[in-house]
Amino acid sequence: MAASQKRIRTPIKEHLRQMRYQLIPVLVFLCGIYTTVFLWGMHMELPNGIGAVKALRIDIVSPVDGILVSLPGAKKPLDMFDSVKANELVCKFDDKAVAATIYTLEAEVKELGAQLLATDAQMKLDFADRQGDKSDRRQALLDDARRIAVDLERVKLDVADRTIQLEANRIGLKRRAEKLDIVKDLVAKKLETPYVLSDTKLRHDVLAKEVVEQEKALIEAKALAVKAQGRMDAYAKMVREEDALREARGEKESYAETIQKQIDIFLKPIEAAIATQKARINEAVLQRESLEIRVDPALVSSSGTIMEVYRRPGQAVRAGELIMRIANPDSMYIVSYVRQPHRVNLEENTPVGVQVRTVPIRGADTYIARVGPQIESVPTRQLRDPKIPEWGLPVKISVPKELKLTPGELVNITYKAAP
Repeated sequence: MAASQKRIRTPIKEHLRQMRYQLIPVLVFLCGIYTTVFLWGMHMELPNGIGAVKALRIDIVSPVDGILVSLPGAKKPLDMFDSVKANELVCKFDDKAVAATIYTLEAEVKELGAQLLATDAQMKLDFADRQGDKSDRRQALLDDARRIAVDLERVKLDVADRTIQLEANRIGLKRRAEKLDIVKDLVAKKLETPYVLSDTKLRHDVLAKEVVEQEKALIEAKALAVKAQGRMDAYAKMVREEDALREARGEKESYAETIQKQIDIFLKPIEAAIATQKARINEAVLQRESLEIRVDPALVSSSGTIMEVYRRPGQAVRAGELIMRIANPDSMYIVSYVRQPHRVNLEENTPVGVQVRTVPIRGADTYIARVGPQIESVPTRQLRDPKIPEWGLPVKISVPKELKLTPGELVNITYKAAP
């Protein structure tokens, strides 16, 4: 009867259940080990970090000593968070001190011109009294040297005088332009008559035309100064050649040395005074050019934002003092630190992931633009624990275009393996 009993077959579902109980735990365990090893290796090679978004900051520093004045046409002074454009006027100094300096220099140049005339007359008398003791050739060379040297100094004074007049008129033209803008605004508000506007514009245009003519005249005067110096050099060379011929004939006297000494006795003080005036005029030109400070287009391509204002119109500033600080949002970058314990070799163009900390969480890929040269202390706000100091290698990361970041914002950084 036992042989006649049939063996009961194990259902397929039971086989599958037993396989699930025995095989799947092993597979899950192996996958867990693999995942753990993989993630641990990724963590060891490519550490995460914290990055701070920064923007290029431009310090507007006073180039001269002076008093700040209100900007032409501005309804109110520039203040924090105001937007400024490239090449926009942000600071203006009072021009009264520079104008007074220029007028003083103009009077001093005229005085030097009178001294040069008196010196030339004295030289003629002195050389005429010594004519009996000199040969005709030597006297002729001395007279020619006097004439050429005096002409050179006269041309130098002419260049200085024209430069001063041009700078004075440039200051006047700037004032006329500001007054013209004010009158235009008053006429638009019907607070002034069109006749006043026409008269103001005519005065401005006449002075502008005069400035253009003076600029051309100054260029011509400088060319004449170069030619006068060339004549002086050619004459000195000719006298030296004659000395060489006389020396070949056995004559020991040097006309070049004797003539130069006699000319220097009279003209050396004038030459030194003219050189001093030239230096002072150049300084006055630099001061006049520094009366206005504009946003450098090389640092701010389109627009910037004023972050701090340290000096306002009406306040006196010294050369080198900080007036305001401007941030350029178009030049943002991220600074992060690779902590010292990690041994990761990072190079320029290494892929980097950037993730914002605000909701909604967004991320984008970018790259390392620069790698710092040495290990530095990590800033407090970028520490994982503010109580524990850390050190790391600083890296400059390019801001991804997909993310709209704000200077000062903290972001998460993930260093990725190079493809």
